[in-house]
Amino acid sequence: MEISKDALRPLNEADSLTRHETESRVPGKRLSRRQYIKYAGALVAGAAVGAAATYYGLREPSPATQTVTQTVPATFTETLGCTASLRAAAEANGLLIGSEADETSFEDTRFAPVLAREFNSLTPGWEMKWGQVDRRGYGPADALVKLASDHQMKVRGHCLIWHTNLPAWVNSQMPADELRLAMQKHIREEVAHYRGKVYAWDVVNEAVDDREGLRKTVFLEKLGEGYIAEAFQLAHESDPDALLFYNDYDAEAAGSDRYWSRKSDRVYELVRKLVADGVPIHAVGLQMHLMAWDYPKPEDIAANVRRLAALGLKVAITEMDVRIKDLPGSLLERLGVQRRVYYDVIAACLKESAFMGITFWGFTDAHSWINEPGRWGPDYPLLFDENYQPKPAYWGVMDALLGR
Repeated sequence: MEISKDALRPLNEADSLTRHETESRVPGKRLSRRQYIKYAGALVAGAAVGAAATYYGLREPSPATQTVTQTVPATFTETLGCTASLRAAAEANGLLIGSEADETSFEDTRFAPVLAREFNSLTPGWEMKWGQVDRRGYGPADALVKLASDHQMKVRGHCLIWHTNLPAWVNSQMPADELRLAMQKHIREEVAHYRGKVYAWDVVNEAVDDREGLRKTVFLEKLGEGYIAEAFQLAHESDPDALLFYNDYDAEAAGSDRYWSRKSDRVYELVRKLVADGVPIHAVGLQMHLMAWDYPKPEDIAANVRRLAALGLKVAITEMDVRIKDLPGSLLERLGVQRRVYYDVIAACLKESAFMGITFWGFTDAHSWINEPGRWGPDYPLLFDENYQPKPAYWGVMDALLGR
């Protein structure tokens, strides 16, 4: 995997940002002098860039280029690169802000500089999954971990146990005792390999069914529901300092009779039982793959964060994107709705003390799983357009981080 290009050189001392040793927000904590200066700089520069973006956003994008958003003047883009990044705004509040990335993303030379400027956390998209590690070893994931370290970024491990992207030999014909031994070996070896380099793991991913109970997987079929607790215990034994997550989609909200609330309730019951049984689970990841025309109310998302926090768990958004393809109106109108969704959801979460940060499933529309063949694209789900210009969604996230 070749990602050691000039564009990936470590940030110099003037450009680097303070790396917070704590993963969670500390309510009421006073900012240090350095943090205050960074925050103030982000606020001032962010206001200037936001004003420019608002002005340029009044113009309809050129149909000839199909550019999703306007081009921000070079002087403002330079200001953004120096001080007013999402990374600076998040770090001033003790938050993690991250993006998914995989090795193919870095074939685009524009990708790495923006990633390093805007984010302090990286989640490998495929390289740490069991099937990929079995087929290719740790090399591709090692390269991403080194890249993150070079740019003072933390790494979220994704993911140890998932019902898909498994080695071909892990299947329903496998005897239960062999599957258990294979799972144990996989978790112990991978977590130990990245001990001290990966701050958090999605230990079990998407184990709750969309309609009822637990998802019918080879793990549930062969090992019973106890496989979930066992996976967390194995990960904890292999790296006692790692933060261990349960991660799922459509589990963001509580308090209504919509499908996402019903699944949220099932996720809540799963993690509540794990906590009650003394299983070493520390956090819940809310993926937050949203549709702008039909998404949970921010207050219901906040209520869900609060009830998870009451169990003693931290909460993070782990895979956020917002689709707008099926919204009515012009492209600019749809981008405005998207900005509001990003703002409302993140602002609601930031009010909760257990909330520790946001990861987007990519940051540029040039590289989004939504637009992969057979998915839902073409769409514009992320913070930057295909030309790496910040979209209205970017400013929505910035405003939420700055409390505007």
